[in-house]
Amino acid sequence: MARIYKTKYFLVFLFLALFFLNCKEKKQQSEGMDLMKYGIPYTIKAPTDAKATQTQSGYLTNVNISDGKFYEVQVFMADANTADLKKLKQEHKEILIMHPAFSKIIEEFDNGFIFEKQEDDGTKSYDFYIVKIVGNNEISFIGGNTHYFTEDQVKKMVKSILY
Repeated sequence: MARIYKTKYFLVFLFLALFFLNCKEKKQQSEGMDLMKYGIPYTIKAPTDAKATQTQSGYLTNVNISDGKFYEVQVFMADANTADLKKLKQEHKEILIMHPAFSKIIEEFDNGFIFEKQEDDGTKSYDFYIVKIVGNNEISFIGGNTHYFTEDQVKKMVKSILY
């Protein structure tokens, strides 16, 4: 009888230990990747295995966040010329529409959109543009340029930014 109780206590202890470990992992995921250490005042909910690399060119800060697979977000920050998000979004959309690979807008947000691209060989892929104004800074987010991304992959990246 004592052996049954010991086994029960052991299983309860094991369950609680796994439960608390799992909670800790979820907490780490929900906190996101703080980009302030790269000079960008924003937190993105990137995958836990994503790595960030930074380049700086004059007034422009560029951080690339990638998990090496299907998550790659480029973040650019510069001085904001305006605080009008609609204007910034519209300006970027007008430039994008003139690009030969642009196919169509898939989904729009107040501060950005998801779009489809089609290469000369017929290959379709998806990308996005999101802009945020934080203080006097314009922070722009786009998909990385090392992969052709599916619509679902792009939506996951956008969700990690807009959360």
